[in-house]
Amino acid sequence: MSEKGYDAIVVGARCAGSTLALALAKEGLDVLVIDRDELGSDTISTHAFFPNTIARFEELDVLDRMRAEHTLRPMVHHVWILGRVLEGTFSEIAGWDRSLSPRRVVIDRAIAEAAMDSGAEIRFGTKVRGLIGAGTEDDPVRGVELEDGTEIEADRVFGADGRASTVAGLLGLPKREPRASDMSMLFAYWRGVGPVERMTIAAREDRGFNRIPCEDDVDLLVALGKPDFTRGSGEERERRYHETLRGFPEVFDASKLDGAEMISEIRVIPETMLRGFFRQAAGPGWALVGDAGHFKHPATAQGISDAVEQALHVADAVTGSNPGLEGYEAWREARAEGHYDWSFQFGRFPREEVAGPLFEGLRSDPRADQDFRDTMTRRVNPRDAMNKERLERWFAAANAA
Repeated sequence: MSEKGYDAIVVGARCAGSTLALALAKEGLDVLVIDRDELGSDTISTHAFFPNTIARFEELDVLDRMRAEHTLRPMVHHVWILGRVLEGTFSEIAGWDRSLSPRRVVIDRAIAEAAMDSGAEIRFGTKVRGLIGAGTEDDPVRGVELEDGTEIEADRVFGADGRASTVAGLLGLPKREPRASDMSMLFAYWRGVGPVERMTIAAREDRGFNRIPCEDDVDLLVALGKPDFTRGSGEERERRYHETLRGFPEVFDASKLDGAEMISEIRVIPETMLRGFFRQAAGPGWALVGDAGHFKHPATAQGISDAVEQALHVADAVTGSNPGLEGYEAWREARAEGHYDWSFQFGRFPREEVAGPLFEGLRSDPRADQDFRDTMTRRVNPRDAMNKERLERWFAAANAA
């Protein structure tokens, strides 16, 4: 069985896929999006984004959709590392100097609805099981095969289906430039923890804690530990989770939990789910956007930003006067330069001999402190924020103390 063809098929209807579909539909393309989940379903994600991405969402009519149904909670950035504190706003972009972090059930729905309103067709609860074409020069990708055997042709197929991408798997794409972390995570959503206007990232030598205000009165509370932190029985994980939340009195008053409600189960992110990679970005008849093509550590919360920017870049490339994706991979890797490695450096538990001089230096230097935050918005490359001159000066001061 076959159906009519499309200009583009996008597999995955979350931040990358729906943004790509929205941008393509705005240019008049006939777009079909296929997602195995239902509209508004949850997914594991840090789901924070910064002024650069807020500006994009304003341009795309996505931010107003979120605000129409929810109270968004702008946050300053608060970091506590081995007792050193960095806190402040970001350099302003389009009137924004704080971050937002509504849950994915809010973000993904808003982008998908904007895409549908722009003319994209989205089929939720539908799985792709095959590709038409091998993705080679002799046999380019020409469409998809659904789980029920239906074949749908398209000029291009885009994989926007996450780190475990079905499209990448069907193409047989290997991972390269792997990176690994030394942590795993347990997290849950809470209601009624109390108002706060900051995103908190805190770490000791072997434990970590994040509090991320979401939308309305919902907060994401994250406990981080070594790779064995998420192993064992459900009861053991629950005990570790609650012990960790109550183990950072410097940044979180755990007594607030007594009057709050945990509104989700405790979700598990083992160390194996935090391993980074690149995959080939594009080939004959296909391309990957978002985590499907490049996954970095969530410590620096760049996943949504990358998904949106890659989607818009790809849309511009395939709808321009000379459509093609020959330069996409080089652009993607240039954008990741410095940020990919920094996500894994920041996503490791701190050691006093390294983190001490680094964070003492950052907090003693207002310009460097601001540059550190502005790496999150891509205004500053981490290699410039923590350049050779600064590092030498900070570590010399630490050795002289």
